Amino acid sequence: MPPAAAAASPQPAPRRMRYAPLEGLLRSLEIHERSAEMKEIIRLSGGTDYVPSEIAVERFAEVLLFLARTRFASLSPSEGLFRVGACLFEGYRKTLLGQIQLAALHLLGPDRLMRKIPEFVGRSSNFGTRAVEQLGPNTYRVDFRGVPLPGDYYNGILHAALRATGVSSPQSSWEQTGPEDMTFEVRW
Repeated sequence: MPPAAAAASPQPAPRRMRYAPLEGLLRSLEIHERSAEMKEIIRLSGGTDYVPSEIAVERFAEVLLFLARTRFASLSPSEGLFRVGACLFEGYRKTLLGQIQLAALHLLGPDRLMRKIPEFVGRSSNFGTRAVEQLGPNTYRVDFRGVPLPGDYYNGILHAALRATGVSSPQSSWEQTGPEDMTFEVRW
């Protein structure tokens, strides 16, 4: 390829997470602004004095793993990540943006929530695709493609979101279908 053609080829945008999900985690876990834990989160997220407004997805994954390991040390890594996801959702509901976006969640009901999950989950990132399919009454499949974050983390988000609609005992299973692909089956 001639140098001019190579220079004209667009580079893919860096994959990033917006600050809002991390803000939800910080609120839910009550991480204090000047604590050693916060300093480590800032470092892991690529910041120097504060958390950047957008975080490289690989760095965001490091923050999730750090919080699962330190905040839920007595749990298995997968259960810790599940709890981090659930905490993120609960904390996000306390943020200004979360209050606006999720104000009517309890009115949506679980079926409408599941149909909107790709939109809800995809709002805070610029990568991957998400799709949902209803398999039967109260049973859905959610496919994530090109999403390099832990499935257990998203599983925790799904459970917390369903509980917010009034589902008392959501059930799910998930499988990694590729390096950055996963499929969830969610039922209640």
